[in-house]
Amino acid sequence: MAESFENYSCDLPRIHVLAVYGGQDIRIQLEKLKRGVQVIVGTPGRIMDHIRRGTLHLEDIQALVLDEADEMLRMGFREDVEWILEHTPDHRQTALFSATMPLEVRKIAEKFLRDPVMVKQ
Repeated sequence: MAESFENYSCDLPRIHVLAVYGGQDIRIQLEKLKRGVQVIVGTPGRIMDHIRRGTLHLEDIQALVLDEADEMLRMGFREDVEWILEHTPDHRQTALFSATMPLEVRKIAEKFLRDPVMVKQ
């Protein structure tokens, strides 16, 4: 997904994208975070790691996208996702994408989304 954002923003020189995930050298991530980024795409574990280190500050976040929510929750990341969402300001815009809408995804939506709208195909 980070690669897609980079492609979309290729003509926007002020938009910097960073992928954060385990297995990648964290020093590279830290350097890019210090320089400033507008879009971060990451795994729950590495996002949490940066929040705990104080290297990722979410108080100014404007939008948060949770993609593949059903898969993330199926793989046991519910507590991590909730922890991250609890560390974001209430005024953020949140989009939750899920191929299916199991009970756990609906619970996350009810707890963390304001006036959610379900779009079905």
